[in-house]
Amino acid sequence: MPAAPPQLTRRTILRTAIDLLDRDGYAAFSLPRLGDELGIRTPSLYHHFRDRAELLAEIARAVVRETPIPVRRPDAEWTEYFVELSVNFRRTILRHPNTAPVLLQFLPRDVLTSLYEESAVLLAETTDIPTSAHVLILDGLERFVLGNALIESTAPRAADGNPFPSVDPEQQPRLAAAIAANSLDAEERFVASVRAFLMGVAALP
Repeated sequence: MPAAPPQLTRRTILRTAIDLLDRDGYAAFSLPRLGDELGIRTPSLYHHFRDRAELLAEIARAVVRETPIPVRRPDAEWTEYFVELSVNFRRTILRHPNTAPVLLQFLPRDVLTSLYEESAVLLAETTDIPTSAHVLILDGLERFVLGNALIESTAPRAADGNPFPSVDPEQQPRLAAAIAANSLDAEERFVASVRAFLMGVAALP
């Protein structure tokens, strides 16, 4: 195999690929466009990545690794660790909203395994939640964060953040009243929903 072009590293390619996704979106992303952005011919990318799938998988890993991991505080409720972790992951995705489809397809479970082990230890040591329900929390939060971030980054919203902008108060009066009574912004609704989910699992027999 020919030598790789000088000064072109996996890290440079990954950073440029994420910047390109952030700017132009997932649908417009391609290896030829990435090559143009780097000022190289597309075949040069194959010195560093086998194919597009490997590059996208590494993009997912890089984005996940940007997520700050909360510090466990002995005096805090166990739920707050998971709320903070979920908020941090959601914020990371929303900093790179066009990578959400990449994360859905290439979520790096190997990167997350050690974090999930620490989370399972926290649940075992600080709660009475049955061990059989720990996976419900870990898997459920992962899906909840990814789904919420994907919707938040792609679904149309009203200027005031209303998640149901097409509601007609005359046709859907109860829903309109519920929307009017809720003053939470998108992140506050997310936090409230995560807490409700956690307490719901904790209440399972």
